[in-house]
Parts: sequence; C-alpha cells; structure tokens
Amino acid sequence: MLYDLSLSADYMKFLKVERARAEKARVLVVRLNLLDSSRPVQHSRSYVYFPISIMGAKAKKAFDRMGAQVVSRWEAKKGEKPSYREQLGKILTKREFSQLARGYDQIGDIVIIEFTGSRSKEKEIAQILIDSNISIKTVLAKAGAVRGKYRVRKLRYVAGVRNFIATCRENGCTFRFDTRKVFFSNRLSYERSRILGLVKDRENVMVMFAGIGPFAIEIAKANRHSNIVAVELNRFGYKYMLENVKLNKVDNVKPVLGDVKKVSGKYRNFADRIIMPLPMSSMSFLDEAYKVAKKKAIVHLYAFADKPDTVKDAVRMHAKEKGYGVRFLEWREVRPYSTTDSEYAVDYQILK
Repeated sequence: MLYDLSLSADYMKFLKVERARAEKARVLVVRLNLLDSSRPVQHSRSYVYFPISIMGAKAKKAFDRMGAQVVSRWEAKKGEKPSYREQLGKILTKREFSQLARGYDQIGDIVIIEFTGSRSKEKEIAQILIDSNISIKTVLAKAGAVRGKYRVRKLRYVAGVRNFIATCRENGCTFRFDTRKVFFSNRLSYERSRILGLVKDRENVMVMFAGIGPFAIEIAKANRHSNIVAVELNRFGYKYMLENVKLNKVDNVKPVLGDVKKVSGKYRNFADRIIMPLPMSSMSFLDEAYKVAKKKAIVHLYAFADKPDTVKDAVRMHAKEKGYGVRFLEWREVRPYSTTDSEYAVDYQILK
C-alpha cells in the first residue's frame, strides 16, 4: 500500500523528526528513495523536516518506531519566493510536468537534471532551480546514458556559473572531481554508509573499481589502522582519488591505477574485505575476488539482475568450480535499473 502525500503547491508533506534522530532518519529516507530532492529540507530549533511525496506502509512503521511523523507544512514562509514545484507549475503543462524527471541530483553546488519533453524550457527551469535554492550555483543537463568501461555520462551546461568541477561532503569526507570525466553517484551514499558501519579497524580492504575513492577514503578515515588498496582503471578517476586522499588526510589508502584482472595477482590473500561496486560487470571478476581474499574474507558484490537469486547462483557456481565454500550474509535491492532488472548488493563470505 502507498500513501499519496501530495498536496497543493504551497502546502506539502514532510517527515518531522527530532534533531537527535535526524541523521538516522535521513539515511533511511535516502535508502527507501522517499526524499523529494526538488524541495529543501527545513529546520526548526528542535526538529528537522524532510520533504517526502509517497510512503509505503512498511516505511511508515519504521519511522513510527523512531518517533518520526508525517506532517503538513508550508513550503515557504510568507514573503519568500514560491517553491520550485509551484514555479514549474506556472510554466509547464501537466504532461510536461510529468515528463520532467522527478527531482534532481545535487552534488555540492552543482545540480544534474534530466530534461525529458521540456527541452525548449530547460533554461527557464534551470533558473528556477537556482532562484529557489541558495546552495545551487550551476545546473547541468544529462546528455546521454552512463556508458563505457569508465561509466561516465555526457553533460551539458545549462545555467548559472559555468562549472563542471564538483566538491561535495559525505560521511565526514570531502570529494572533488570533474563530473564529465568520472562516475560518482550520491544515491549510493547509503551503501557507503552501510559498509562503513561493518568494517572493523585493522582490516585489510580491497576496493575494486574505486573511482574517485569514496568507499576507500571513508573507510580509511574511520579506521586509521586499516590498510585499503583502491584500484581504478580510469586515469581521471585515479587522478581525483589521489587528490581526495590528500584532501582528506588519509595515509592508509593506496591508490592503484590499473586493471583489476592484472593487479589482483600482486595482492593474493591480502583482503579481509572486498568491495566490488561495478554492477554492470562485477560478476566477471569473481576470480579476482577469490584471488585477493583471505580464508574468511567478506565480499560486497553489486550486480544488475532480475532477482538476487541470480547473483547468488552465479557465486555458488564459481565457488563450486574453484573448490571453496560460500556463506551468504545479506542482500538488498539498491535501486531499480530497468523494467526487468534491479541493482542488488549481495554480501557473502569466502571460505577457503
């Protein structure tokens, strides 16, 4: 069952939570994909208000347990500018409004949005975004799908300060990178937070397909006695990972430029934990995961599939071929990917 929380353009629904529990609520809101990022989070002296649009019964129970509640609240105080949604309603037809992608991705002061069916009005829409949110300086448009072995997407400048270099914060770390040259998704912040909470200090961690270093750097900063090896094939991703390692002052990350298939031989039996965040092709690197794993290493595998059992079956088959045992610990759906597939995170233990 879904609860439709839409109201008028002025009077919207929010999740009200005490400040002491706000971070826990934020993580859950992002994890369940409930946050309406087209509207700003609001604050009072004692509470934080997260803008939401639709909530399922299961999610409602989870928030009830932490004392959070859905409330109606004015989008803006009297005299302030109209909200982003209200202004869009003035310039778009109902069909255009529905075709425009819900929300947008904000990375630091840069917004990346997909314009569908409203290209003729994109500059006007972008300016509304800038005017309605003081933290937004630049609006870029998606100009194609994520493609290639480096998982990058073409972007077009639309409005604001002409800038493609993003600077953002996550889990106490700062990251800087060129949005055109590397892959980074702030929608995976929950996964990085989840795994961060599982790592124990003094573990050896191998991060494959490390990108600009978010998994590696966040783990390293929280676990100063751990050793993290982060392998990245894209030279731009490697360049920004080096920069981000210095920016966050972590000396226990070793960035490696190269192909995981070629690099893994140098790290046989190294890792207590292996992270494989390349859903398009991670399952073709199971040999490399086995190679770098210690006797009871834990693997966090991300893969696109029709169901989690498809991923588990592939791991079981590989284990049988290589002669090792496997114990599945947890799995979860990260996000829908297509009409038939989703991205799944499957955690399992290698038993050599």
